[in-house]
Amino acid sequence: MKETRAGRPIIVGEITIIPLERLSVYHDGRKGGLLIYASKEPIGIVIVSPQGTAAIDMCGGQVPLENYIRDIHGLQQLLDSL
Repeated sequence: MKETRAGRPIIVGEITIIPLERLSVYHDGRKGGLLIYASKEPIGIVIVSPQGTAAIDMCGGQVPLENYIRDIHGLQQLLDSL
């Protein structure tokens, strides 16, 4: 299972930072045993401030916010609630 999602927003003064992350979970059952592997990796952030909203990838490059809104379920609702 792979899921791309928004993490818990971090609020500092008038600035809100929303971490974006990819969660991966793999499992395999063999001969009565079970192997589970899970990882979470950052993919970018969304910064919301009085000056506007910006999306940044992990390399520091600006990304169109619409790309993240399209790919991450619930991000638009989270942004609307701020």
